[in-house]
Amino acid sequence: MIVIRHKESGVTLLEFPGDSLAGATLDHAVLLGADLRSSDLRGAYLRGVDLCQADLRGAVLDGADLREADVTLATLGRASLKNANLADARLQAINLEIVGAALTDFSGAELTRVNLKNSNLSACIFFDAEMRRIDLTHCDLSSALLAGANLTEANLSYSNVRDANFSYAMLLSVLFNDADLRGANLRHTELTAAVFNGVQLRDADLSRAHLSKTVFARCADLHRALGLDLLDYLNPSSIDLETLRHALPGLEDDFLEGLGLNPGEIEALRSLLQSPRRA
Repeated sequence: MIVIRHKESGVTLLEFPGDSLAGATLDHAVLLGADLRSSDLRGAYLRGVDLCQADLRGAVLDGADLREADVTLATLGRASLKNANLADARLQAINLEIVGAALTDFSGAELTRVNLKNSNLSACIFFDAEMRRIDLTHCDLSSALLAGANLTEANLSYSNVRDANFSYAMLLSVLFNDADLRGANLRHTELTAAVFNGVQLRDADLSRAHLSKTVFARCADLHRALGLDLLDYLNPSSIDLETLRHALPGLEDDFLEGLGLNPGEIEALRSLLQSPRRA
């Protein structure tokens, strides 16, 4: 028999008949504050389970069903949730007890409509994860690995995304309000209808990113991004005057034409803003 206890008081929360929690059926169980460090929960049925404030450091939840679970304020440092289903789960403010890299592995996981706001996701792994309409606001995603992930309609506003890897990710209609993307890898990303508003982009690599109806507003260091000469364009995009006031001297005509401005408009803007073309 496996006894699951509270991480601080030691009070018994659940007794499970068996010698492993792998494949266990624990749906809607109340495991508030549970000590599940290094537990084997592979393939477990945990739909709707209450794991608030639980300690899941080093736990293996690969392939587990965590749909609609509440994992708020839990600690998942170095936990593995590869190919787990977390659709509609709540994971607000996870890993806050960890200083530095959290290293939670969500590779291939289903994270559609998941709430992860206010979390420490530094160096977490999201390779090929489904992250449509996910809430990643006010998160630390520095050095996170999101290559190949589907972040359609995701919200990453007010987050630290420095040095994160989004290569080949789907960022359709993604929202970046006042996010820090300095040094991020955005190579080959799909940026159709993406909104960069007040974003820091110095040294972010946009090589071969796909722009179409993309919005750049209040991006004072846009000209400091890398790969602006290697973008792919489909439909016109938007750039505001505040961005141009700061960045225009460092932006090439080819980039501005790719956004949809014609040569006459570019010349007029350079004249109006008294910003001669860079040599």
